[in-house]
Amino acid sequence: MKKLFFLIIFVFFAAALISNAQESKRILNMQKAYVFLPESLLISETDLNCSYFIKDAVPQDIRIVGKNSLTPQRREFSDLDELVINKGSQAGLKEGDLLMIISQGRVIRHPRNHDRLGLYFLKKSLAEITCIYDKQAVIQLQKGCYPVNIGDFAILYKPEQTLFIQKIDYRLCRIPSNAVSGHVVFFDLSMGQCGEIAGDSQYVTVDLGEGVVGKGTFLLIYRQVASDLPPLIIGLGIVIHSENTNSTVKILDASSDVKVNDRMLVLPKELKMVSAGPGGRENIPIVETLQTESEEPGQTESEPGAEAMIASLKVDVLFDFDSRQPSSDHGADFTAIKDFVAAKNEYLITLRGYTCSIGREEYNLRLSSKRVETIKNILLSQYGIDAAHIETFFYGETEPQFDNSSEAERRKNRLVKIEVNGK
Repeated sequence: MKKLFFLIIFVFFAAALISNAQESKRILNMQKAYVFLPESLLISETDLNCSYFIKDAVPQDIRIVGKNSLTPQRREFSDLDELVINKGSQAGLKEGDLLMIISQGRVIRHPRNHDRLGLYFLKKSLAEITCIYDKQAVIQLQKGCYPVNIGDFAILYKPEQTLFIQKIDYRLCRIPSNAVSGHVVFFDLSMGQCGEIAGDSQYVTVDLGEGVVGKGTFLLIYRQVASDLPPLIIGLGIVIHSENTNSTVKILDASSDVKVNDRMLVLPKELKMVSAGPGGRENIPIVETLQTESEEPGQTESEPGAEAMIASLKVDVLFDFDSRQPSSDHGADFTAIKDFVAAKNEYLITLRGYTCSIGREEYNLRLSSKRVETIKNILLSQYGIDAAHIETFFYGETEPQFDNSSEAERRKNRLVKIEVNGK
């Protein structure tokens, strides 16, 4: 029995060693443009049935002409209320048919060139035909989102599939090159009134239409804060409905309010899949990588050097309020970085600059850029680091590492994060 027990232990130990040896041969990505998070419901039934769209025209033959109750003076109706429409069996309708109740709003024009985008249409509620006549029918409202009124029109309901997919988590502070982009041209404050700002889970309109984007297309939201600064990435959206001249987009994530004239860029569909390794790592779609995951050339399991793996070193450099110089001496940290890269054949140093939330957005973006340049210059001039191995990003106040709820938390956000990867 003891021999069997020790044999099992030996087998597991040997398997672990082999697995680690195989894993050590793999070179991990040092930088990913974006990865996919676990699957989630990105486009829900509410998104499909309770949003708006902008279109030149929609057939309005089926109209709500009255209420099927004795309740006086009612002007608005909701779930379970019964109303009367002006079409019946002679129009091809039948009991059990589902309708989408819609109201028409004003003409929407492009804010930049004033071209007509179309009419505003708001999806209000679903309804089922419960009683049919030759030229009329009774409908019962269900799954309502907004109050229904006499005079609203209806179209036959065509169910759409919800979208349960992986959400993109964009990892770069720069935008992809040569990508198609458009502008935010409208977002709904209430019942067709243009809003000032939009946030997570709200809907906006982008001037990219069918043929360019479709349901499920991911869009990167960014803003040009100043002509001498790089684009500032704000968040991520997903297309829920497309028309000829425009599309309705749901905001998935936004680090700040989305505004009319912000840009929306179509994220590329051509994603390179990195295969799962021997350890069963999850497949990760990527767009840009410093290095693709591959086998180290010229090595086998028995060759020396198989134990070499990607290593990393991380340092946080804090700054005082409104300061471009580190708040304390980091000579020991910079020396450690110099020694670390000296022992590597290949390496990359990534600098990411941040600020607290005090001050204007544009000013903070510039301040985080200055802080990054300070650290870069120290590494170049005092520690002999090659500039070709340093990449810099700065976010200002838009990507806070802490919540800015107190001075103690804001102090933590005034920093430059240094990450060194090498092999």
